[in-house]
Amino acid sequence: MGALDGKVSIITGGGSGMGRSTALRFAAEGAAVAVADVNDEGGRATVALVEDLGGRASFIHTDTSDEAAVVSLVAETARAYGRVDSMVAAAGISFANYVEGDRETDPFLNPAAAGILTKPTERWQRVLDVNLTGVMLCAREAARQMIAEEHGGTIVTFSSIAAYGPSPGIMDYCVSKVGVIMLTRCMAAEFGPHGIRVNSVAPGPIDTPMTQSLRETGALQAQGGALPLGRMAKPEEVSNAVLFLTSDESSYITGKTLGVDGGTNTV
Repeated sequence: MGALDGKVSIITGGGSGMGRSTALRFAAEGAAVAVADVNDEGGRATVALVEDLGGRASFIHTDTSDEAAVVSLVAETARAYGRVDSMVAAAGISFANYVEGDRETDPFLNPAAAGILTKPTERWQRVLDVNLTGVMLCAREAARQMIAEEHGGTIVTFSSIAAYGPSPGIMDYCVSKVGVIMLTRCMAAEFGPHGIRVNSVAPGPIDTPMTQSLRETGALQAQGGALPLGRMAKPEEVSNAVLFLTSDESSYITGKTLGVDGGTNTV
């Protein structure tokens, strides 16, 4: 038996990186998985990988900053699989034009374009819309469904080590991830009486598509090498933590943020 046999999970940002890794890990543990992403090609590829494992999965195109799209995501998942047991809100962007792959506004490749003194307000707002408001929308709608089904559930959000240290070039990203930590605590307090646990992971330097430009500059490798564990992480190392926070192994843990960061801030 798997740790999630008979469960149904929604995983946003499931088209690549840590979201995809989580979808595969959950499927291997017996869960049916609804993969949500704006990246249609990546999302469908994740579903194919799950099906190759013998699991059940479906792809639902979703912009998590769009409330109507999130409502539809949860409703469609419930119709398809009969219930919703967990939400993993992994969707996020490092800068406003991340999805478009705009290298001119990439803060890691062009730091001069990323300062708050010159950054257009709409770019700041886009990051908060996806990374903070989008997480709230996904968690809230999943909680509403779980409460209606009267069986409790789990929600795992994604913060970052960027929540703990100022980085002027990605100020919007840092602020959004700090917000996720407090959002997680507030939701844990509000949803707890309904049997819903809410926790967060705060990844450190992880080898994913989002960190591609950092790898190009060599900054990411240098950051990983400076950690006590002396390396970057693989996405699977984060999805293992997400599985723990979703499974019954963490049944008395809620409102916490778990750093999966190689020892960041330890020394």
